Amino acid sequence: MTTPNAYDDRLRELALEHLRTAGVVDAEQQAADFVERVQAGRANTPADNDAQLWGATVSALSTSLPDEQPPIVARQLIAILRRVREPHRRTWAPGDELPTPPPAKMADLDWDVWMHQQAGNGCYRMSSKDRRRNADSIHDYAGVQVWPFLLDAEGPFTEVTPTR
Repeated sequence: MTTPNAYDDRLRELALEHLRTAGVVDAEQQAADFVERVQAGRANTPADNDAQLWGATVSALSTSLPDEQPPIVARQLIAILRRVREPHRRTWAPGDELPTPPPAKMADLDWDVWMHQQAGNGCYRMSSKDRRRNADSIHDYAGVQVWPFLLDAEGPFTEVTPTR
């Protein structure tokens, strides 16, 4: 089992590498701040729901990146977190290719479940339970979404396994 310090060190290392690749000038500080937000959130938020962490990360990155980049880079950082937190699960972030075979069921940033549609490879639709729960949202969750657009808008996605 990984100790919290080893877990946090690995997360910081991967976040720093990603932020440098994304062109973040203050990457070291941003990586350290990201890990602190994760540590602070462990006691306050459900492990599956990373939406608040994503929002705080977008806000923090808005001073370091052009306007369109913070939401995507933050989603990619959340994917890194999920990969460190649950290495036994497959997780995808904006920019990742559709795997073969595509995941049958996957969960987004809020842990809403999306299911692969037989009518189109890489097409997903939110579960009926989650569509009802999100009915008052400004987003249109009734239709089918295509892999790359879905990752950018709702990702990261983590595969839902039968034991979940």
